Amino acid sequence: MILAALLARIAVCHRADPSAFEPWFVDGIAVGRIHRERVPLVERAPTPFRRDGDRLVVSGADYRARTDAFEALAQRLAVAGELASLLGERYGVAGACRTPLLEIDRAAVAWFGVSARGVHLNGFVHAADGLRLWVARRARGKRTFPGRLDNLVAGGSSVGFADAATLRKECHEEAGVPVALAERAVPVGELRYDQQDGKSWKADTLACFDLELPADFMPRPVDGEVESFALWPVAKVVSSLAGDDLWKPNSALVATHFLLRHGALDAAIDDAGRSLLWRAFGGASG
Repeated sequence: MILAALLARIAVCHRADPSAFEPWFVDGIAVGRIHRERVPLVERAPTPFRRDGDRLVVSGADYRARTDAFEALAQRLAVAGELASLLGERYGVAGACRTPLLEIDRAAVAWFGVSARGVHLNGFVHAADGLRLWVARRARGKRTFPGRLDNLVAGGSSVGFADAATLRKECHEEAGVPVALAERAVPVGELRYDQQDGKSWKADTLACFDLELPADFMPRPVDGEVESFALWPVAKVVSSLAGDDLWKPNSALVATHFLLRHGALDAAIDDAGRSLLWRAFGGASG
């Protein structure tokens, strides 16, 4: 039962129908996917998109021109109610290319199926009664997954922020973790997935970190994105993930990854079952 439930949690983040989306290109590089029902919206002038044979491509001779044209398109889509209001936080659009080819507002990333990178932090404590994990509950007013369970800290890497810088920033903003403590976080691998969310495509890479926290440290909400924090025995985390508790899908992925790595599932799932879980992660690396 526990194995089946955890496999189902992982599967949520690996469920997508590529045939429902059309790839789009910049300088011959595939950088995103747009749902086929949305393609007519981006082909209406004025737009940076055009047809090059059977390909949907972005015009614009340089980085800034493409970025400005995309900003204007995203604004029009938001005004028309097709896209959530913009956040003013830019993500690089690169595809398989390491150098960004333009920038896009965070609110539009999944709408355009652009690959994104973020950091997730497991904050844990070795207590007298065993391993415990800090679990956050997202604020009820959050735009996405309000009120759901989450990792101690998580956030996307906007333009100009490497993983370490993003982690320090998010640690302070979300949980009041001081820089000196945040810098003790240990990178433990990446989780990669493609997830369809309605007509949006989430192509995400999560850089995962573990941070052992002092027993007397108490995280505190700073920027209002988290409602509360709770320090749970890992047995309760397992029960929550195996039950009906509402977790943010990719945060459930990260928490399950933590439990596997720390042996917290050894008593409940045999070797064959744990191997199934590892394989289910797909793009996991460590």
